[in-house]
Order: sequence, then structure tokens, then C-alpha cells
Amino acid sequence: MIASTFSTKFRMLPPSAAPLRPADILAGLKAMANPHEALDGLREAVQKKFGVRHAFFATSGRAGLSAGLRALRRLNPERDEVLLPAYTSFSVPSAVVNAGLKVSLYDLQADTLAPDMESLERAMGPRTLCVVACHLFGYPVDLTPIETLCRQHGAALLDDAAQAMGASIGGRMAGTMGDVGLFSLSRGKNMTAVDGGIVLTDRDDVAEGLVGMLAPESGDLATSLRHVTQSLILLAMLHPRAYWLPASLPFLNIGASVFAPEFTVSGLDAFRAGLTGSVLKRLDSLNAGRRNMAASLLAGLERLDGIRTIRPMPDADPVFLRLPVLPESGAWPGGQVPEKAALGVVRSYPLALQEITTLKPHLSASEACPVAAMLAKNLLTLPTHAYVRDDDVAALGSCLKDIFGRADGGAIWFTPRSPHMEKRA
Repeated sequence: MIASTFSTKFRMLPPSAAPLRPADILAGLKAMANPHEALDGLREAVQKKFGVRHAFFATSGRAGLSAGLRALRRLNPERDEVLLPAYTSFSVPSAVVNAGLKVSLYDLQADTLAPDMESLERAMGPRTLCVVACHLFGYPVDLTPIETLCRQHGAALLDDAAQAMGASIGGRMAGTMGDVGLFSLSRGKNMTAVDGGIVLTDRDDVAEGLVGMLAPESGDLATSLRHVTQSLILLAMLHPRAYWLPASLPFLNIGASVFAPEFTVSGLDAFRAGLTGSVLKRLDSLNAGRRNMAASLLAGLERLDGIRTIRPMPDADPVFLRLPVLPESGAWPGGQVPEKAALGVVRSYPLALQEITTLKPHLSASEACPVAAMLAKNLLTLPTHAYVRDDDVAALGSCLKDIFGRADGGAIWFTPRSPHMEKRA
């Protein structure tokens, strides 16, 4: 009884998680003995898996994004504005400002989270260096019309697949559809190396600019030991039986959205390269598990009144980093967003980018983005990762039923579809 009470009280789901294994950390340790071999091997594996000519590795996703933007600016120094979706991770504008560029915004479509093409076209101008298109929460966006628009205006396209590694649409993989592509390896993404980023390109001129910026990080002993320690902590603390501890410490700012443009741009170290190579072998399995869990959640959500889910675009194969939901009426009952931190049900980005006070000095004149503001106020995400158990999903159903009731006269909210291919805790 005591053990059961402790497990229930202290079990807390991360909103998103990519579990590590001891074998992944061991692969990182082995890579430290042959750094060049580890990085070359990872580069070959990424190029083969995603069908690209060039792959580079950064210490974080935002560092990789900043490097990609700098490489594009090197080729078009007269252009200094980057168009961003007004609802996205705060790391994205942080990278733009870090690269010495200005931010301009475009709005999104509420039903798919894809760019509002009319808003995007209005935001384009002669100073537009590139458009950044984000595949939010693992839902891939059709970039074909954006590619066409960019060509018409002489701008580049940056395919930000930080949240969609392994997703595809129309047979094209997210991260490979632009002049530059990006994946993130932070702890809450499709796969993790604790932190890191992958920059992709098929353009030789862009690759030439990236070479000098993303040289491998120094392999000194202190740095390597710090990365090993971080990976061990993540392996232990990401588990629901332990996640409540770091989540309860305010100074760690876990899950906080922060606009922070001051950071260093450099390449990945050997330990995290080896760790990444190990986890990359499980990417398809991790994503398959998320798809299965999302299918179960979506089946349950169909039985609820008052809530709607984001619709994948035609021919899309999402990877469901998280499952985003919105109130059908446009606002949650009572005006209160029903977050449930213990179950990993949280808002994502608390502000649209135009509402970030410290970003405003870096904004070019841009129109209002009402959909982005609505999403920031109302969008919730449900966890889909490998730590989510069937009883967690049943608890999610009970939580949402208390708010909305059931539309089916009392049917069971959750019926398991198929197990995660990754072993679940």
C-alpha cells in the first residue's frame, strides 16, 4: 500500500520525452576514443537516412538555426529580414536575433497549423532573406507553395523540422524540403542527445558557409564529463517516477519559454555524436510508438464534445511529438485553460511572438496575427511518448470528461489500439 501510494503521488509525466538507454550513453563514451570517426559516421548515417548531400551538427537546435541563417546571409548580405510563424518556439526568434537579423511575422491556419499563405505573401518584401516554416508538434506542412513564393521573391526557404524528425508529406521528408533544414536533439524532441542540432542542405554554397561555423566542440575532459553527467541525469530524471523532482524546482525553469538570443554557435562534441548515432537507429520505432499512442488518444477525443484536434494536411505522415487540442467554441469553459501538469497536459508557447516584449525591438513592421494569439492562449498538448501508460490515458480521459462530458452516452473513453514499439515504462 505504501509503495502504491508513493508511486501514484510522485508519478508525473513529462509533456514530451525521448527516452535514453544505457547503451546510448555507452555508445557516446566509445565515440570519445575516436572523435573524427564518430562524427563522420554520424554524418554518413544522417545523409543516407534523409537523402541529403550535406549534414552538420551543432550544440543545440537554436545554434544550428543561427548557423543556417548566417550561411544564407553570407550569400545575400543585402537582405536582413527573416519571416517566422507568429506561433512557434521562442528559440526560433532567439536564433534569428543571434544571427544579427530582424524578425517579421506571418500568421497560421488554426485547423492545420500550416502557414496562412495570404499572410505570408503580405509579409514578403525586398529585404526578406528567408522564410522559416515550422512543422509544429510533428505535423508536417506542405512547403510546395512556400517554395514557389520564395523563388518569386528571391528568398530562401528554411525547413524547420526541429519537432518533426522522421515526418513526411507527399513522400518528402520534413527537414529536406528547403535550402536549409533543421532537426533538434534537445530532451523534448523526437530523439535526443540531451541537446544538439542537425543542419541539412543540398546546396554546396550554403555548406561552404557552415563548415567554419560548426567545427566540433572541444573534447576537453571537463566538457566531456559534463555531457556524460547530463545524459545520466536525463536518463534517470525523465522517467515519470522521478520527473516530479526536477519539475518541482523553479530555478531549473523546466518547460519555460524564454527569448534568449545570447548563445554560442559551435559544433557537436564526440560524446553526443556517438549518443545521437545510437538513438538514430531507434528513431522509426520511437515515432511509431507516438503514432500508436496518438491514434488511441484521437479515438477517445472523437467521443468528447467541445474539443477539437489539429488536422494533418493531405498526404501527411505526422510523428506526433505531442498531440495538440483546442476548444471547439474558441475558448475553454470558464475561461480557464485546463492544464494538468501531472499528466503532461500543458500549454505550449504562452505568447505569440508579437507579444514578447523583449523581441519587439527586433521586429520589423508586421500585421496582426490573430490566429497565433488564439493558439498561444488556448492550445493544449497531450503527451504521446513512450512513458505514457494505458492508465495515464484513462486518467486523461477522466480529466477531459469532467470538463466537457461525453458525447456517446457513456462509452469507455480509451481503448488501446496497439502497443508502443518502444517498450513503455
